[in-house]
Amino acid sequence: MPLTEAQLQAAARGAYERSRLSKAVAVAAPVAVLPALSFWLGTSLASATLLGGALVAAVLLVVWRGGAVALSGAVGLKAGVVPLAFAHAAKLFGHVCTPAGCTTLCVPACATGGVIAGALVEWWARRSPRAHLTRGLGAGVALMTGALGCSCVGYAGVAALLVGLAASMVAGRFVSRGTPA
Repeated sequence: MPLTEAQLQAAARGAYERSRLSKAVAVAAPVAVLPALSFWLGTSLASATLLGGALVAAVLLVVWRGGAVALSGAVGLKAGVVPLAFAHAAKLFGHVCTPAGCTTLCVPACATGGVIAGALVEWWARRSPRAHLTRGLGAGVALMTGALGCSCVGYAGVAALLVGLAASMVAGRFVSRGTPA
């Protein structure tokens, strides 16, 4: 018995969605290394599991959705590696002592990484046909990625990352007021 047009369309749609899901899993699988690496470098198991799970789920979702959403997620993932690397590098040095006292490097590293990540997201957004999507989704994924490392001192590191990210994106908007977004 031959298939009806509706059955053929349903079969084609199912194959299409399975293919998209397969691609999303293939892209998100390497991202799952980031929480494992962060845990190995000293992030708590709870933070690595919670933040890493959220990051992998976000990457799965944006890649499955495709198009401008996937590109915006990729922007955020690339930008978020900066504060992630800065935070883990700061943990290697531990703290710095000066005549004025000792201080940890994690919070300043997270803030600096956030500033750079925000600038990168804003730079990519200025070149994107869907700038608001790139800003919002890119910043969210960058925050999740960077938070894997910036949770080194708890909420203070993640807050520093968020403040740095937001400040540089807002500053980038004011600096580029004269050019179309």
